Amino acid sequence: MVRATARARNRRGSPRGRGRAGGIGGPGAEGRNMKVKLKSIGVTLLMVAGVFVLGAALMNFVVMPLLIHQRGTVIVPDVRQMSEEQAEKFITRSSLKMVVERRDHRSDVPEGYVISQRPRANESVKEGRTVGVVLSLGARTLKVPDLKGQSLRQSELTLNSQKLRPGRVARVLNETDVRERVLAISPGPGAETAEGAAVDILVEVGGRPRRYLMPDVTGRDLGLVRAALEKKGFRIGAVRYESGRDAYPNTVVDQNPKAGAMIREGDSIELVAAGSE
Repeated sequence: MVRATARARNRRGSPRGRGRAGGIGGPGAEGRNMKVKLKSIGVTLLMVAGVFVLGAALMNFVVMPLLIHQRGTVIVPDVRQMSEEQAEKFITRSSLKMVVERRDHRSDVPEGYVISQRPRANESVKEGRTVGVVLSLGARTLKVPDLKGQSLRQSELTLNSQKLRPGRVARVLNETDVRERVLAISPGPGAETAEGAAVDILVEVGGRPRRYLMPDVTGRDLGLVRAALEKKGFRIGAVRYESGRDAYPNTVVDQNPKAGAMIREGDSIELVAAGSE
């Protein structure tokens, strides 16, 4: 009896016995692993729920107020080079208001048209905002000075100082007086003209006129012919237009004197140009 009990004890304490005991404990370890996995899944679900709640809060309290606020903005239209009436219509149509800040002289913008605006075109502003514009008074008008008796160089300096500029210059010869002097100008002295406008000058110069053979200018553009002849010191007299000619409009079709005739510097030349049908 004693020996049987000892053998039973030895059997429970042997490695073989312990292995069987370990096998019995296996299902408990698997249970613990399952609990860890479930706990991890729960934490992940809580994090996802937290991100969702945070995103909803941002949408409700940050993004949506910004979007609602943006609905009250408009784009400023470009009203430069428009008349005052047109500019006001465009600005009012954009739910904005227009005010004329000032008026300036500008030779390149017609009177009553917009020179500039503030805010600038294509800017985003709130509805109801005021758009300030600067309108043009047109070119500043000036009185033409009297240049009679001045030399050509003096007359050019005078015009520049008055914010005008020399235009075409025609010369006539005086065989008895060698002095150079202005005989006439166009527009005449005292006439009102725009700032920067050209003033044509007729100058008397001394010396004997040079002689030329009249060239054939038919078939050429009227403007080019006029400029070339005036540069040589000739005067262009009457220009007559005739329709029904087989030529482009403004093409020289006849001339007087005829080609090959002897002409003197300062003589007048008459031209005939093709007119439009």
